[in-house]
Order: sequence, then C-alpha cells, then structure tokens
Amino acid sequence: MNTVLIAFIMAAVAGLSVLIGMLALGIWAPLMLGFFAGVVVGNVQLGLQIGAVCALMALGFYTYGGATTPDYNTGAMFGVFVASQAMGSMSVEAAISHGLVVATAISLLMSLFDIFGRAGTTVFQHGGDRALAKRRLASFERWHLAGTVSWFAGRFIPVFIGMLFVDRYQLITAFIDNFAWFKNGLSVVGGALPAVGFALLLSYMDITTYWPFMLVGYVLFAYLNVPTVGLALIGAAAAGIYMKSKKDQASAI
Repeated sequence: MNTVLIAFIMAAVAGLSVLIGMLALGIWAPLMLGFFAGVVVGNVQLGLQIGAVCALMALGFYTYGGATTPDYNTGAMFGVFVASQAMGSMSVEAAISHGLVVATAISLLMSLFDIFGRAGTTVFQHGGDRALAKRRLASFERWHLAGTVSWFAGRFIPVFIGMLFVDRYQLITAFIDNFAWFKNGLSVVGGALPAVGFALLLSYMDITTYWPFMLVGYVLFAYLNVPTVGLALIGAAAAGIYMKSKKDQASAI
C-alpha cells in the first residue's frame, strides 16, 4: 500500500478517535487502534499485544476537568508500526519492547499537540459566543460543530507527518539510546502505568464482597496458566451462577 495513503488513513483514524472519544464511546481505545494498526501491517497479534499494554498504561491516567493526558491511542499505532519494522533485525520479544518504548515516547509527545488542539477551539468558542449573543442559533450550531476541526487537526497533522517518516524510526530510537536517562524514565513509566491501571480497576470493584472470585482468578492465572480467554469464560460463568442464586433468593422471600 502507498506510504502516503497509509499515512492519510492512520492520521484520519487518529483524528476520528478523538472526536468519537468526545462522545464517551470507549470503543476507540489503544487496544482497538493497536488492532487496526496490526491489520494494516499484516500482524494482528502484534497489534493486540502492543495495544493491550498501551491500554493498561492509559488506565493509569484519567482526564479530570479536561486535563491533557498522554495519547496512548496514537502511541499504540506508532508502536505497532515500529515493532513490525524492527522484527526484521531483532527477536519478536525485543521488537515488541522496542515498539512499546517508542509508543510511550509518542504518547507523551502527543500531549503537546493535544494542547494545541484544545487551544484552537478558543477561536470557535468565541465565534459561538458572539452568535449566541445575537440570538443566531443556526450560526451558533455551526461554530460549535466547527470546533471539532481543531481537535481533529491536532491529531491528523502530526500523525500524518509521523507516518510518512515512520520507516525512519531509528531517529527516535537513536535519541532514546543516546540519552540513557530518557530511556530509563520511559521504561519506569511503561512498567508502572500498567500496575496503576490494574490498581484502578480493582478500586472500581467491590473487592470486600467479591474477593473470593478475585482469588480464584488469580490462582487460575498464576498457578494453572489459564489463558485470558479462558479466564473471561470462567468469569462469565461464575457471574451467571451468582446472579441466578441472587435471583432465586429474591424469589424465595
């Protein structure tokens, strides 16, 4: 596929992911974009591996009051492309690690472009305020919708340019290799954020009530090596049994 076309498609997907994310639809997560990038490079498993790790990293952040956070959606896409290219010169494990380091760096870098995208909406906001002050509702609606252009461009432009030169990812890795402190910092962040993500997930759950299920899942995974799909099926079955027992108890009262 033509490089420019790939860059355009990935940039458009990155821009749309921001707009869809504003609708509070969680389907456009790092895992989904990693999967999409895996389809493009012809390695879906690689896309899911990097996307899953980036998704866990993203759980370590939450945007309160519109705060800017690292863009792991975009980072996952670049990580998949870099890892796919690195597989030609290193092992699969090393390539994935390589891609995750670049994904983390890109995610942090995209925070700057997120600020530009948010700041650009000020122009459209003032235009909408003026239209509303004059009671021009149709014009206000147009200004409101036009504000999405800034959000879209804040992802589309940097991703398009980055994808055009993604085959020169050695420039990024050379920078990381030459500055050990930067590489070590990214490694620490990359290792800590999945743990923070898991901690947040556990905080959402009523562990005091359902702790037996958590222990069973831990034993199955850590000691019996049950894969993730198997754990999900067992969890669904356990949830079904629990809900049925609660329903039977309610009917008996």
